[in-house]
Amino acid sequence: MTLEAGVAPRTAPSRPTYAERAQTWESEAARQAARSRLVSNLRGLSFAVATISLVALLAGGPASLCVPLALVGLGAFVGLVVMHARVLDAQDLAERWVDVNRAALARSSHDFASVPDTGEGLAPPDHPYALDLDLFGRASLFQRLNVARTRVGRERLAELLLEPASAEEVRVRQRTVRALAADLDLRQRFEAHALGVTGAKPGTTRVRSAPNPELLFKWAESEPALIHDAVSVWCSRILPPFTLASLVGYFAFGTTGIAPLVGLAAQAIVLVRTARETSLTFSAVSASEGAFLRYGTLLELIETLDTTDPLLAGLRERLRTSQGMPSATMQRFRTLVGWFDLRHNGLVHPFANLLLLWDIHCTLALERWQLRAGKRLREWFDVIGWFEALSSLASFAGDEPGATFPELVTETSFHAEGLAHPLLDPQKRVANDVVLPTEGSALLVTGSNMSGKSTLLRAIGISTVLALAGAPVVARRLRLSQLSVQTSILVADSLERGVSHFFAEITKLKRVVDASARGQPVLFLLDEILHGTNSRERQIGARWVLAELLRRGALGAVSTHDEELCRLPPELMAHVRLVHLRESVTDGKMSFDYKVYPGPVTSGNALRLMRSVGLDVPVD
Repeated sequence: MTLEAGVAPRTAPSRPTYAERAQTWESEAARQAARSRLVSNLRGLSFAVATISLVALLAGGPASLCVPLALVGLGAFVGLVVMHARVLDAQDLAERWVDVNRAALARSSHDFASVPDTGEGLAPPDHPYALDLDLFGRASLFQRLNVARTRVGRERLAELLLEPASAEEVRVRQRTVRALAADLDLRQRFEAHALGVTGAKPGTTRVRSAPNPELLFKWAESEPALIHDAVSVWCSRILPPFTLASLVGYFAFGTTGIAPLVGLAAQAIVLVRTARETSLTFSAVSASEGAFLRYGTLLELIETLDTTDPLLAGLRERLRTSQGMPSATMQRFRTLVGWFDLRHNGLVHPFANLLLLWDIHCTLALERWQLRAGKRLREWFDVIGWFEALSSLASFAGDEPGATFPELVTETSFHAEGLAHPLLDPQKRVANDVVLPTEGSALLVTGSNMSGKSTLLRAIGISTVLALAGAPVVARRLRLSQLSVQTSILVADSLERGVSHFFAEITKLKRVVDASARGQPVLFLLDEILHGTNSRERQIGARWVLAELLRRGALGAVSTHDEELCRLPPELMAHVRLVHLRESVTDGKMSFDYKVYPGPVTSGNALRLMRSVGLDVPVD
């Protein structure tokens, strides 16, 4: 399909679409499984015909009948072996398409927490907002977005979420995401083939990480050693023909046996001499069960993109070289590694290696490939990673028909209409308007327990992360400037490191304050600020932190249920807007609407909540 730049999808894939696609591919997988059984039975029958014919011939049967039958049976057997491999590949691919659509259904139907890949470990532990905004881990933004199956794709998607892009980069990515969102078939075809990289059996829920290509990169980018060893190169060319000829002469014509012994001894010495180089090459190219061999198909999908989108066209151009397409180069690599895999055969390899110097020839062939393509390999993988990361953002855009692409402005501000948290159930999420009109402005969010203060802060933060990654957000409209997100929402103490809850919180607050002095406008999100100390010190500390952030031009939101924090000096209050979330009580039962109202909260609900769980707390 042609990808037109800047064209937004008009309709999103509905849940039945994913379910129907999964059912279609399940039927295809079952059809291929039935073919596999049939071909397997025919293969066994052809082998039996060939075997019985040969046995009959040896027992004195008519050659005119036995020989043709044996040849037909053997030919049929070889052809059916090839056919069976293709049928098994088709079945495996169909099963991967099933997995792709089941995962898409889970993500789009708010069951994304069941998707196995949580992205755990992709963010550094001291990142300024990853943990607080649930970017990774169970029920995280990564689980909701991710369709990347390769290691490079997962890491690139994580990078997009962890490192905000410039305004121009965001606009370019938005255009690309719109284009990809309109082509579900392309995105799923790429994901289905990429799923084969992990080597995980289709239909299983167990996560199997894609192999780390770093060892392969280091080998590909290193300087070949064996190809520059003239002695080994010429020995590999001269010795095997000499040894084989002398062996033929000895067994067929009774020539001296010294020549083959000398040849074999010389070849053994050469093998020992080159053992280090051949072993290092084999370790690099045969890692993780040859999963790297499947990347050729992914490269071909990008090479053949018919697109006018500048970013996608740029990815395609990065793959084009004067020496041919990377997919063909990877196919050549696959063939060479297939030869080298003879090392896995403990019965055949020792003899083939001694007679033919097999490892040396394979290593020399791979080193020639290394010289021709090795320096480009990392870039090719990087292109794959970019495509998967952008496809992940596009999948989110396609699944969220109410999502919009934010507008990037130059004036420091955050203006959202109908903003909602993208990880909440679409049937239950509540949208609110959030306005931070200029630098040095803030919301002071008050409210009772469970009213949604933390969720509001996270919605602001995670929407900013999505916006500055180039993705759409769940809002009617969002206008924002380039912002550095800094949060203090989840605070964890550490008994092992001797860090108290209060010390952990003030450490995070210092990081937020320090970030506001680095030049780029900061969006701060502080939840229940300094709740680990007494009321008087808390008020003094919280007011100072807020005042310092505003003085430095930061903007953001602070949540609290302490009404005393609402009593700020007039010069500070001029830059702060008070809002609150509330609960209602009907027939003794509390309920929450999660809507933002102007002004401070007027009452709390802690005692009511305690009594609701059976704690008989007095009213006064």
